[in-house]
Amino acid sequence: MQTVPVHQAKDRFSALLQAVEDGEEIIITRHGKKIARIVRESDTDPAEAERDRIKQEAVARLKAFQDKVTPAVEGYSDWKSLRDAGRKY
Repeated sequence: MQTVPVHQAKDRFSALLQAVEDGEEIIITRHGKKIARIVRESDTDPAEAERDRIKQEAVARLKAFQDKVTPAVEGYSDWKSLRDAGRKY
């Protein structure tokens, strides 16, 4: 891992990118404080089927959570029915 001040990073950007391509991690600093990290981009994106599985799992967990939540006021299942309870039409 290299730590490079921002002014040097501007001057050596191509060389830093080459180092990143070779597997190195670059930390950019300003006044000694870390401000950015340059790492190699991963080519392993989840497959479409894997993304669908993750999405379905998330939806199932949200529905399970929603089933556990009880209404704030007994007898009213959603905010519209609670809002409309005292209205005269």
